[in-house]
Amino acid sequence: MGGAVKYTDDYIAKYRIWAKEGKVYPLPRCVGWPVFRSKKFDSYEQMNAWKRELLLDVARKGGVRWTK
Repeated sequence: MGGAVKYTDDYIAKYRIWAKEGKVYPLPRCVGWPVFRSKKFDSYEQMNAWKRELLLDVARKGGVRWTK
């Protein structure tokens, strides 16, 4: 009783759809997100403090916007 797999059940369906379509769709860009390099932390507490400050800085500047 084998039937076709629904796209919602197929983990790689989006790649099959994209390959069949043959059209490249532009992805949105995020404007307002700060540029940062990779960092190493000694603990999760340090990493979480860094993330908290980064997100507070983004919020102070009015957040980010998605553009085309």
